Amino acid sequence: MEKDTRRSILDAALSLLGEHGASRLTLRTVEDVAGVPHGSVRYHFGDRAGLIGALFAHLAETEVQGPEAPTDLAVALGRLLGPGRTLTLARYELFLLAARDPTLRPPLIKARERFVARLALLLGAERAPGALAALDGLVLDALVRGEHDPESLKRAVEDLLGTRR
Repeated sequence: MEKDTRRSILDAALSLLGEHGASRLTLRTVEDVAGVPHGSVRYHFGDRAGLIGALFAHLAETEVQGPEAPTDLAVALGRLLGPGRTLTLARYELFLLAARDPTLRPPLIKARERFVARLALLLGAERAPGALAALDGLVLDALVRGEHDPESLKRAVEDLLGTRR
């Protein structure tokens, strides 16, 4: 039960971040959306900063445990910008929070290393960090523009990674 409450809180917080941004991420709002008693966030995470710190690992876990990683870049990018759009927006909200608060950077970097390691299997350890940062930029640009052409994004990624045929 306690694990379910914790997960409900984290899922609600990610949803709020992705749908409304960090300004709506209050303890009371998270508890209301999660349908848990008031005081639950403080019990499980201490305070808002503790909740945000836990969100980095939860987001990485949620993304890693999602549907099997597609091998087609257009499909992968389409997922990030389509059905996974709320999680993608939540990720960028967390990036901004960590950019403004140095105490949040270590959990972000730790969670992000999971993705760097996965990309390193394809590109090598030296190229993976920069490639992931560049991929984030392409996805963020598509989110900001509000529209995306998966094939166009796929070509941009292939150019970036040097895999275009």
